[in-house]
Amino acid sequence: MAFTYTAPVAGVYANAKDEVRFLILDTVQTQFSLSDEEINYLLKQFDDKIYVAAAQAALTLSVAYAKEATIASKTVGDLSLSLSYMDTSAEYKHLSGHLRLGKIDSNLSVYYVESDAQFAIGQFDEQRP
Repeated sequence: MAFTYTAPVAGVYANAKDEVRFLILDTVQTQFSLSDEEINYLLKQFDDKIYVAAAQAALTLSVAYAKEATIASKTVGDLSLSLSYMDTSAEYKHLSGHLRLGKIDSNLSVYYVESDAQFAIGQFDEQRP
């Protein structure tokens, strides 16, 4: 499993994988969480929609850290050791929700270029004759 990351030049990433890696804060080679292959898989699954792939990557990491939290707690007699990954899990879940909203432009305005509308205003309103 490989790790590569190239920082953006003049605010432009060389490829979608590097932008996803940046959005999920997985840019340090000695501590990476997802491989290039895993990120490319997510991009393929979500039709190269960067923010949707990044949101799914963050959700995947949230689940992985939640799983680690249950594995990393051990008690033997009066001695109890635990590593808390629940905060990390919660942060990735929170990040996933924000990434699903869409892009934020230079004016800090959110615009929804990648989200697919699932609901409409008035969709569940009762229609009376």
